[in-house]
Amino acid sequence: MELPKNSQTNKLICTHLKNGNQKVFKSLFDQYWEAMFIKANSILQDREVAQDIVQEIWIKLWNRREKLEIINFDSYIFRSVSYGCFKYLRDNKFTTSQLQIIDSLLVSRTDVENQHDLEATQKVIDRSLEELSPRCQEIFTLSRIEDIPNEEIAFKLGISKRSVENQVSLALKVIRRHLASLHIIFFLYFLFFS
Repeated sequence: MELPKNSQTNKLICTHLKNGNQKVFKSLFDQYWEAMFIKANSILQDREVAQDIVQEIWIKLWNRREKLEIINFDSYIFRSVSYGCFKYLRDNKFTTSQLQIIDSLLVSRTDVENQHDLEATQKVIDRSLEELSPRCQEIFTLSRIEDIPNEEIAFKLGISKRSVENQVSLALKVIRRHLASLHIIFFLYFLFFS
C-alpha cells in the first residue's frame, strides 16, 4: 500500500505509528525499505552492512515510536540512514572513497530535508500572519502573495498608498522576527545533531 506524502497525511501516519498501528508500520516499511537500503548501500558499498543498518533503524523506530516526535517522516527516515552510515564509517576502518562520502554526508542536505525546511518556514510565516490584525493580514496577502500593486490595494480598500506600505512593513517586521528565531533553531539543530 503506497502511502500519500502530504503534510496532513504525514502527521496522521506519524500519529498512527506512535500509537502502535502495525499496519501503518508495515506499510511504511514496505514503502521505504528498498530506498533506504539503496541509499545505505551506495554510501557503504557493502550490502550486508547496509541491510543491517536499515534493519536496525526499523527496530529502533518501532521500539522508540512512543517517544519520537517525527514531523516529516521522509526526512526523519533518510536522515537516520545517513546517521547510521556515518556511525558505522566512524567506528570502522574505511577507504579514501568512503572518507569522501563521509564528507558529503556532513555537508549535503537532501531535497526532502530542504522541502521540510520550506514547510517549516511556511508554518512560521503563517503563524506570524496570525498575530497581525485582519486588515494587516489582508493587505499583506494582497501585496505579497497575490502580487497586487500598492496603489491598486489602496484604491480597492479605500485607504492611502502610505497606509498600505506601513501595513506591509509591519507584517514583514513580524515575519522577520519569527524567521530569525526559526533560523536560530535550525542553526542549533545542525550544530548539535548533524
